[in-house]
Order: sequence, then structure tokens, then C-alpha cells
Amino acid sequence: MSGKIRLKRASGWFAAGREWQQALERLSDGAFKLFVYVSLQAERGSRRLSFHQRELAQALGKSRRSIQSYLEELVEKRVCRILSARNQYTSGVVEIRPEYWPYVSEHMSAAEDPCLDEDTYVGAVGKMFLSQPCVRSAYSAADRRLARAWFGAGVSLTLLEQAILLGCGRKYVSWLNAQPSEPIGSLAFFKPLLEEISGFELSLEYQSFNRYQTEKYKVKWLAAAASPRSSKAAPAGAKVAQAKAARNTETR
Repeated sequence: MSGKIRLKRASGWFAAGREWQQALERLSDGAFKLFVYVSLQAERGSRRLSFHQRELAQALGKSRRSIQSYLEELVEKRVCRILSARNQYTSGVVEIRPEYWPYVSEHMSAAEDPCLDEDTYVGAVGKMFLSQPCVRSAYSAADRRLARAWFGAGVSLTLLEQAILLGCGRKYVSWLNAQPSEPIGSLAFFKPLLEEISGFELSLEYQSFNRYQTEKYKVKWLAAAASPRSSKAAPAGAKVAQAKAARNTETR
């Protein structure tokens, strides 16, 4: 006679349902085993796990070469995103895509929309890139190629936005401190910053703080650039702001 059933443990369990069934149907045995391991170890709010291929190989009893192959399969079949780790010798972060994750966060942004297509993604990257006055007004073919490569690698718009904000914030601070340097001329400027923050837990608090800080320094620098005490005292990058402002006025 069957009766009510209950969990053996009230905590420490994972909801494996339709999402795992989909992954099982798409992945090879080895890649699915890696997917299961990542799912069990990932932080549930972010769907991310910081990893080193050596550690994954030890945990699953596989070679590093096999782990690298499985990771490539997870990306190719759009089950996961790899935010860094170009090879078996570097650390990285793996992020499970929302459609393969059984938990829903009320704070999920449009940047994580699984229906986002490549052209929309590339356009969104360009909009973020050109929105900052410390960037030259151009979104070149090379920039678009890089954006498409990031799309293919599964780099989220949220991560890219934070890298752009961080890089531009640092540029404004350097100019405010009278450290002369060229304006940001290409999207490739943000590649090392993307790698820098890819292992971070990008909480909503961190994202808000990063936006606030960058906006604060941008406004302060723009004010200094718009009304310098003299032509000699104009802050670094002032000509960039003035030229960009003039172009924006002409196109209105």
C-alpha cells in the first residue's frame, strides 16, 4: 500500500525536471554529466559556477581534454555560456542558460532573454558602447565582429554593460586627475575588463553601484570639459566631449 512520500533531506536538493530532460536529449553522455555537475554546484541566483578545468576533470574522473570538449559542446548547443577560460590552463565561469535552469529569478533582466537574436544583441552592444562621451563616435565593422563573437560565446549583455561602465568610469577618473590619454577608440578596449569581472558575482547592488559611480564621474568630467578655467586648463579629453556634443547637435 502506497502512502505519502517526503524528501529524505529538507535542504540541499535540486529541482530536476523538464529542463534536465531537454539537456539529456541534446547532449552527449559526457557533456550531460558535466551539465548535471555544474547545475548542482552553481549559485542558484546567478546560474554560475567558477571553475578550473583541472578541478572539473578531478570531480568527474575525466581528462582535461575531455572536459574542454564537453564545455565546447555545452556552448555550441546553447545550453551554457562560458564567460572566460580560453583553455584548460585558465580559470573561468560557466553560466547555465535560463531555458535550462529550473529556477526563475524575479530580477532577471531583458539582457538574459533566451530569445535574444544576434542582430538585436549586436545593436544593443553598439548602443551601450556609443552612449558614453569618452568613446569616439564610431561602431566599426571590427567592433561588430567582436560583438558577434561575444554573442557566439554567450557573453551576456549584463556582463558587457558592467565592463563598459567600469572601463568608462576609470577613463573619466583618469581624465579628471589630469592624466592625458586617448579616448576609447574600439570595443576591444573592454576585453580585459570583461575578463576581470567575469568571475565576480554581479549582484544587483554591485550593478547599481557601478552605474552610479560611472554616471557621477561622467557628469563631473563633462562639467569640467564644458567650462574650463582656461584653454590651457581644459581637462584631459575635453576636445572629445566638445566634438561629440557638436555632432549630436548637428544631427538633431
